[in-house]
Amino acid sequence: MPKIAVVLPPREFFRPADAGAIALTVYDFVKVSRFIDDLIVFGGHADHFYDIKYQYIHTKLHWLFGQNRAYARSCIAEIMRDDHLQLIEVHNRVALALTIKKALPKRQVALHIHNDPHSMAGAKTALEREKLLRSLDMAYCVSHYVRDRLLDGVSDELHARARVVYNAISLSSVETDAPRQPWIVYAGRFIPEKGVLELAQALAHVLPLYPEWKAVFVGARGFGDQAGQSKYEQSIYTELAHVADQIEFRGHVQHEEVMRVFNQALIAVIPSTGAEAFGRTALEAMDAGCAVVTSASGGLKEVAGDAAIIVNPVNQETLTMAMTQLMMNPALRQNCAIKCQQYARDIFSLPVQASYLDQIRAELLVTVEATCSNSVNNDSK
Repeated sequence: MPKIAVVLPPREFFRPADAGAIALTVYDFVKVSRFIDDLIVFGGHADHFYDIKYQYIHTKLHWLFGQNRAYARSCIAEIMRDDHLQLIEVHNRVALALTIKKALPKRQVALHIHNDPHSMAGAKTALEREKLLRSLDMAYCVSHYVRDRLLDGVSDELHARARVVYNAISLSSVETDAPRQPWIVYAGRFIPEKGVLELAQALAHVLPLYPEWKAVFVGARGFGDQAGQSKYEQSIYTELAHVADQIEFRGHVQHEEVMRVFNQALIAVIPSTGAEAFGRTALEAMDAGCAVVTSASGGLKEVAGDAAIIVNPVNQETLTMAMTQLMMNPALRQNCAIKCQQYARDIFSLPVQASYLDQIRAELLVTVEATCSNSVNNDSK
């Protein structure tokens, strides 16, 4: 039986304490895959989720080749040790995928793209994207937005090599009518393109009018960073200083804690101003039964559908209006929450998306088996 290697970016943590969106997506998909017995995750950190088959990739001679090249060399060496590893899925690293394919041309190599390709090294130009799709066997794109960006300027004949596999989540057991707190939640990084300052400006205006409500912020500048270390974070704190008794900053917490906060909250706001490739946080809030306010940035529009409230543009005025409507009108808020949860479960449930990913994997593995069969037949002549 051919086996599948899922290769993480070299610096991606694959452990409960600080797993990011890519690691969580890989973990969720592997757990429900029909290929689970034949799947192994490659990663650059020794610590990992212990209920998943995992291979720690030690980057030998990284001082000589550099971290990325050394990681690629070590991955290739590990793959070559097992002839059954016939499908290699590389997450979000163009050069790594191309290097593996060049070294092992008879193996099927797919690239799982989590960002706008135009911002990724090796895919910024149409010529690079053309080369990418001609060299690799498949590209999994986390949204139609990402796929459209990947295929921009690329020959029509290559379009079939790019498929949309949405990020998916395990469904929450919490329903929209569960007891909830009058909380407005933001979860994510504290950087300008996430729209956190615009949200803080809106909250500074709204919260004094509704003293029974509070805002809960979860996250920091980066994964594992201590909260409040950047000038941008300090500007957010300053904006909210006069409503400090209605604000709670929890800093970076484990994913389970993020979900507990969503499960308790009435409203979640994901006000990204940059082009989001997907929007996992928005999806998690929708599935958890929050009434969600978000933007139409990149793939977020696909996640929101016609369920979440979309603000455009993202600024103090639009966010103030959206939050005020939900805070003042319980019926509107409940209707939004119900629509959000149902849309998340219909489109982005883990069984639905994992089944589609496995279908693509099966197609690629059939190609492997056909190639092997032809090789055997040719050898016997």
